[in-house]
Amino acid sequence: MNRVALVTGAAGSGIGAKSCASLADAGFTVAAADIRGDGAKEVAAALSGSGHLGLTVDVTDEASVHTAFDEAEAALGPVAVLVCSAGIMIAPPGKSPSITEIDPADWDRTFAVNTRGPFFCIREYLARRRDTPAQGGRIITLSSAAAQSGGVRGGADYAASKAAVLALTKTVAREAAELGATANAIAPGPVDTPLFREMWPPGSESGLIDIMPFKRLIEPEEIAALVAFLASDAAANISGSTIDINGGYQMR
Repeated sequence: MNRVALVTGAAGSGIGAKSCASLADAGFTVAAADIRGDGAKEVAAALSGSGHLGLTVDVTDEASVHTAFDEAEAALGPVAVLVCSAGIMIAPPGKSPSITEIDPADWDRTFAVNTRGPFFCIREYLARRRDTPAQGGRIITLSSAAAQSGGVRGGADYAASKAAVLALTKTVAREAAELGATANAIAPGPVDTPLFREMWPPGSESGLIDIMPFKRLIEPEEIAALVAFLASDAAANISGSTIDINGGYQMR
């Protein structure tokens, strides 16, 4: 049986791109979607297997999300697995502004991508799956350890936006169950991605690593492996959960 996965934030070399690769290796047909459409197409072209698709999507724009689903489903069939990986962090290298320093426009932009984006994508997914069910439905969101512990070096806008994703995912899990679909959030600790490096340039992360039990950053492939597991049949009874993968950086 062909199962289609749509992954946002798929361009580049971060969690979204690695999740595309992990899902393709598991036998999914993948629609890689990103605001950088050319980058999404490059990721799709490099995946194992065949039939994958690269798409342009602006997750902050409901019409763009609708169009991306239209294109994915016209080419590949109903989307069974949705991975909401698109995200941003607005901060100068090495420092997040304090709450009193955050520009309200940056706050709004962070929430537009990190919170409204998953809302639009999930909203579109649920509406379509009510009309055309897809076996093995899965919704996977990317939150952050910061959602549970607060931002490091400030970052209230990022932490708050990712905390909202946790509440959204739990609510979605109840609604999605009516369609036989699960919804779960992944809360990574520090992951060595381009987004992380915007905040922590190479050589600046030693203090952070010192407080991590395994003394290393998490690799995006490790998050992607969890994405593939949550999309699998083995995870059919896991829903409404927040799964930490942080190397013991935060224990609860």
